[in-house]
Amino acid sequence: MPIISWDPKLATGDSVVDHQHKTLFQMVNELHDAITAGKAKEHLQKVLERLASYTLEHFAAEERLMGRSGYPGVAEHVRKHHDLAKKATDLIEGYRSGKLVLSLTLSQFLADWVRHHIAEEDQKMIAWIQTRPK
Repeated sequence: MPIISWDPKLATGDSVVDHQHKTLFQMVNELHDAITAGKAKEHLQKVLERLASYTLEHFAAEERLMGRSGYPGVAEHVRKHHDLAKKATDLIEGYRSGKLVLSLTLSQFLADWVRHHIAEEDQKMIAWIQTRPK
């Protein structure tokens, strides 16, 4: 059962960003399903690492978009990306070392973070970019 569902209200109007966001939703759901099903550590680690890697690719794409457009909120937006990336790195390392157990709390945190970040930060960014001359 999905923990997060795409809502058309979250669409930014940028087809690349929207496709990436939908993929992030799918990946968070995949992680949630693996945790719920009690999948083996190796499987969970692969899913988590793939999600983290894709998230970094997505952040880089957004940051290039912000840089090209001269978005004035780029520094704060990038800081939020770096904060989540650091948390993800710490989670992966903790899980690899056996110090952390993945729980539904993680998938809920990720679902909430992604939903909020898109609804707030990404919507502001895209709205500003769309006002710029082409």
